[in-house]
Amino acid sequence: MLDEPSLSRQWVTRRLQRALSVERWCWALREGFARKPGRTGQILREHSDNSESRALRLESMIREAGSEPYGTSGLGFKAARLGGLILAHLSLRLMYQAAELVAEHTLSEYVTLAAFLQDAPGIDKALPEAIEPMHLQALAELEELKKIRMEI
Repeated sequence: MLDEPSLSRQWVTRRLQRALSVERWCWALREGFARKPGRTGQILREHSDNSESRALRLESMIREAGSEPYGTSGLGFKAARLGGLILAHLSLRLMYQAAELVAEHTLSEYVTLAAFLQDAPGIDKALPEAIEPMHLQALAELEELKKIRMEI
C-alpha cells in the first residue's frame, strides 16, 4: 500500500474516477436494456437510475477530494445504449446475462475501491462510509439479476 498520504490521495482519486467511468458506461448500457417493456424494463430502469445516482455521488466525491471528474460522453455512450437496446430485443436470457456481467463488473469496482480505502493513509475516514451504501446497492442489484435469471 502507499505510505505517502499525497500519493495515496491521488490513487484514491484515480480509483474513484475508475468507478465513475464504469458507472457511466454501465448506465448507458442499462439505459438500453431499460427500453424493454413490462416488469423487466422496470427493474432495469431502476438499475439504470441507481447507476446514474451513484455516478453523481462519485462525481461529488472526486470534487471533494480536490480533483475534477473526467468528461466522458459522446459516441461511445450512444453505442453502449444502442447495444443494450439491441440485446433487449434479441433474447431475454442473453440480455440478463449481459446485465449480470455489467453488475458484476460494477460490484468489483466497489470491492476494489473499498479494500483500497481501508488501508489508504491521509484519506478522510468518511469516504469508506460513503462508498459502503453504493457497494451494497450494487451487490443487491447483482443478486436481483441472478435470481431473475434463474427464473428464466
